[in-house]
Amino acid sequence: MEDFVDRVLSEVSRDRLWEHVKALVQWDRTSGTEGEYAAVNYVVSQLESYDLPVTVHEFKAYLSYPKFGSLTVNTGANEVKFRAKTRSFSANTPVDGVSAEIVSIIGGKNMFAADNAVNEISPQTVGGKIVLSESGSRGTMLAAQEAGAVGYVHMWPSDEPVLHEGIVTNVWGTPTPEVKDRVPTIPIVTVTNGDGQRIREELARGKVTATLVSVTETKWAKVRMPVTEIRGHDEDFVLVAGHIDSWHYGATDNATGNATCLELARVLAKLRGRLRRGVRIAWWVGHSTGRYAGSTWYADHFWHELNDRCVAYINIDSPGSLGATDYGEVTAVPETAALVSQSVEAITGQTPRIERPTRAGDQSFWGIGIPSLYMLISNRPVGQRAAVGGSGMGWWWHAEEDLIDKADPDVLLTDTKVYAHSLAHLVNDEYLPLDVAAQAREIRDFIRSVHEGTGGHLDLSPAITLLEELAVLAGELRKLPPSEANERTKRATHLLTAVSFTSGNRFDHDPAIPTPPVPSLDAARRLPSLDPDSDDYGFLRTRLVRNMNQVLHLLRLAKRELAPSFGTEGRD
Repeated sequence: MEDFVDRVLSEVSRDRLWEHVKALVQWDRTSGTEGEYAAVNYVVSQLESYDLPVTVHEFKAYLSYPKFGSLTVNTGANEVKFRAKTRSFSANTPVDGVSAEIVSIIGGKNMFAADNAVNEISPQTVGGKIVLSESGSRGTMLAAQEAGAVGYVHMWPSDEPVLHEGIVTNVWGTPTPEVKDRVPTIPIVTVTNGDGQRIREELARGKVTATLVSVTETKWAKVRMPVTEIRGHDEDFVLVAGHIDSWHYGATDNATGNATCLELARVLAKLRGRLRRGVRIAWWVGHSTGRYAGSTWYADHFWHELNDRCVAYINIDSPGSLGATDYGEVTAVPETAALVSQSVEAITGQTPRIERPTRAGDQSFWGIGIPSLYMLISNRPVGQRAAVGGSGMGWWWHAEEDLIDKADPDVLLTDTKVYAHSLAHLVNDEYLPLDVAAQAREIRDFIRSVHEGTGGHLDLSPAITLLEELAVLAGELRKLPPSEANERTKRATHLLTAVSFTSGNRFDHDPAIPTPPVPSLDAARRLPSLDPDSDDYGFLRTRLVRNMNQVLHLLRLAKRELAPSFGTEGRD
């Protein structure tokens, strides 16, 4: 096995990686445009040169293209026009814009998570007004809309003088009838932090009005999404992917990731006769303007195949950024954490702190239950990071300035070798390097915390007991023959992932908002604060009892996978 890993690592080429990056940054790869089509054609041509089969899936995706945004502020004494950009899925304004008083709501530095800004929003504070806040949470924006705000200005939390692109719907992938109303109906634009602070200075002096203009084009667009597969001796496979679309030329988000996927395909194509498990590599579309439309489409249309055969998902986004030499925090789920740590330490000599992944970045396969590892990987050192969501935390993320000078071929080589090290183990280890016991223990600890927080209003101990049993059973897996152990591992992880990361519906997609662990039960913490005789208490407790049944059902199914005799008593 170590010989195979060493061979994979030795084959990874810095020069080939960089040639791919230089080729891909020729095009503005906005999804559903000629630039993206050209990039897809390039990927296809490279894969064919490696003698690999390629399927290009063509379908229509629901995408939203920002066209124009502006913000003009009037203090009574003067009028100032600030640079602004509108966001994907922002509502359109009339030609003359929307004019209203502007009000400041203090938000936090984490633009993705809900923060105390929500608590300041009410019909009294924002009704009929335009909100200014550094809170980029979609929850905050929707709360402002529901409270009667007529517009929202997101001032960037960190102070770089660039305008970042973004998307303001929290609907994951294409909307369905049940969630289409979560697409905002108010205009939303972004300004720099410096300009936001200037507006706040004017507000400190008195009333300020503003005119906000937003123009977006939201439509069904034809997209083309390439996927290749390198078959192994077994039917199972590892999914490896990164989004091919970008904001503008997107050197580090995500031309570098596309180059990594191509290089992994080339290396494993040379070694295809030695693969125990296969590899399926995809270049997702609709990531930026469709809220992960491509990966969501793939999950929906290949659900059963992924459930039956996929053992893990390596998510490759924003490797190779300039100055990103810090591997102190790397993303993985508990069952892949040991593998990720091993790979990072082997390639970089650094020991990472494993971060639980958030609900973002093409993590479209948790309903199916596929364990994930990575997404973001290397970061710039602490003190050199902007308030962004990728590109090694470089200030150029989602900006027109993300050009090839923001990528580093040496960092890209290191990052690609880290991915390659993990992939080599996933495809060729005799026993799958997935720690189901660690997964069960983490979920147990989460549910125990919720149980303690209920103050006795809901008994979650049956789930805790089941998870303790699952952890013990998982620890015995390697006493079984590899083929049997691996099949049980795959089935159990799929069920437990759905418990840990989703609301429990394995065939749908939760919204793109930060969610707590075991989200279907977390609301039980609210029960002690409610009057037991109130409707709110009764309604919530009823919901939680049903959710508890769902969790127990999935845990019992997982136990049946790990101990096939469980639950068979009394059957004919």
